[in-house]
Amino acid sequence: MAARIDEFLIGVKPQREWGWLVISYLFLGGAGAGLFLISLYMDHAWAGLLGLLVLVLGTLLLLLDLGRPERFWRAFFRPWSSWISRGCFFITLMVLFGALQIAPGLGFLWESGSALGSVIKAVSVAAAVLVMIYTGFVLSPSPAIPFWNSALFPVIFFVYSLLAGIDILILASPFLPGAPLDLVSLERLQIYLALACLLLVLSHLSVMSSSAVAARESIRLLTRGRWGLLFLGGVIVAGLVVPLALSWAVLWKSQAQAVFAFTVILALLRLFGDYLFRFLVIRVGLYDPLL
Repeated sequence: MAARIDEFLIGVKPQREWGWLVISYLFLGGAGAGLFLISLYMDHAWAGLLGLLVLVLGTLLLLLDLGRPERFWRAFFRPWSSWISRGCFFITLMVLFGALQIAPGLGFLWESGSALGSVIKAVSVAAAVLVMIYTGFVLSPSPAIPFWNSALFPVIFFVYSLLAGIDILILASPFLPGAPLDLVSLERLQIYLALACLLLVLSHLSVMSSSAVAARESIRLLTRGRWGLLFLGGVIVAGLVVPLALSWAVLWKSQAQAVFAFTVILALLRLFGDYLFRFLVIRVGLYDPLL
């Protein structure tokens, strides 16, 4: 009961529209797009296929959240006014052009180096980036929920999506056909991405601390209230600080022979923090008081 009381202490009202299916989509959709994007950089078609499958899985969860899933097609009809509608187009473009992009690497016969191949790659890259950031734009134009009303959210979601995509790639690396992945290089890249996530999240909290009443209450819930332990202990410490400390100690000051078991631990910690971050961002979305 106490946890429920502190949500209404200052007259704010928590949003209840988005549940765990939407949160899981935010995580899987972003991670799949991030994995696909890094697969293009590494020229690894099987990793790209895995990224598309993760995105499709997240999209299926999103469809399950709809009251009438068979009417999902209606979401395509408001791209001029709705980021959700635009997101439907971004996902569709990424799946279609992403599949065409990875086809040559999976043995299908057409020339990836042709002019057509260059166009397909450019569209698939653009679509992947848009899928990674559009959910941030879904949140950021929300004046009724001040904690979401921030230009930083698209950037935060982009960096977190890339971080999660690489972590899924690390976990899947023993099972992917093709040449072994350079786990040391991937882990070093994760250092910069995790540090960027930490700085961006703290910057968002700093900006919101001088925002509207509901935004300040959201911060209180995250740092001292109902969700404080999960946010500070899970998102910040376990999801970012601990992996950063261990990565620096082992990869930069030791022999730098990446042991798969070690990278698995770091990847799982970061993925846990990433999912928890998206969960808490949705959970602490509070409507500003009407008066």
